Amino acid sequence: MEEKDGRVSNDTTVESIKSLTDKDAKTFLNLIYAVLKDNTSPKEQLISNVLSIYEKQIPRVVKARQNHNDGSS
Repeated sequence: MEEKDGRVSNDTTVESIKSLTDKDAKTFLNLIYAVLKDNTSPKEQLISNVLSIYEKQIPRVVKARQNHNDGSS
């Protein structure tokens, strides 16, 4: 279930993570690593940036992949 600000519930986030391909998972790990490594923001902003990856970007990628697969079946 998507919330007003584009985030999804924790259950949906966990399911999205489980649905990632190996390549997608590695890409997101590299993205998170880059956010952490190059951090110059306050801790709160850092947490918000990483949380955004989990709550917004991962579900978006999974949904796009599912839509693509549904369209090519």
